[in-house]
Amino acid sequence: MAFNPKSLENLAPKITSVEQAREMQKASVASRKANKEARERLKLTAAEMKVDVEELTNEVSAIGCLKVLLVKYMQEGELEEAAKIATTLAEFETPKLARIDQTNTEISAEELSDEELNNKLKELGLKE
Repeated sequence: MAFNPKSLENLAPKITSVEQAREMQKASVASRKANKEARERLKLTAAEMKVDVEELTNEVSAIGCLKVLLVKYMQEGELEEAAKIATTLAEFETPKLARIDQTNTEISAEELSDEELNNKLKELGLKE
């Protein structure tokens, strides 16, 4: 039978010996241990940030994710990465500047009479 990469048989591990089964069991235990340690680190990070772990894992937002990464990088001493994350976080948290509508009108002094020119200068505060 030819090899088919889409076959469901590829998903099932093929255990051919007791030694192989023991190695797979050791890998499984190591994986579970690593996942448990990662969850514990997340709990510690959340405790330091005074954030509920359930809140972090249930409703993941961009800002929440950035805050967790920032604390993680600072704990690991990776200050360059922490600075990049802090810059990105600051962009999210600072309020955006309000749009200012400006209208520019060009008026030539030659088109205005002396009285109109004096009035425009007074409006602009350039003449008393």
